[in-house]
Amino acid sequence: MKKFAFILFFLPAMGAFATSDLFAALDKDGNGAISKAEAAAESRLAAVFDEYDTDGDGQISRAEFDKYQSN
Repeated sequence: MKKFAFILFFLPAMGAFATSDLFAALDKDGNGAISKAEAAAESRLAAVFDEYDTDGDGQISRAEFDKYQSN
C-alpha cells in the first residue's frame, strides 16, 4: 500500500518531467521555442502548429506548448 501511495504522489511530477523533456527534444536549436521545422518531428504537433502558435510569431513558446500538452 505504501508503494502505491508513493507512486500516486509522484505521478503528476513525472508527467511534468516528461513534458519538459519533449519540449527540449523538439527545441533542437535550444532557443526556447519550437519552429515549424522542429515541430515536423512530432506529427501531431505539426498538424496543429498554427492553432497553438497563438501569437502568430511562427514559433511555439514554452507557454504555448504547455497549453498544447494540457489538451
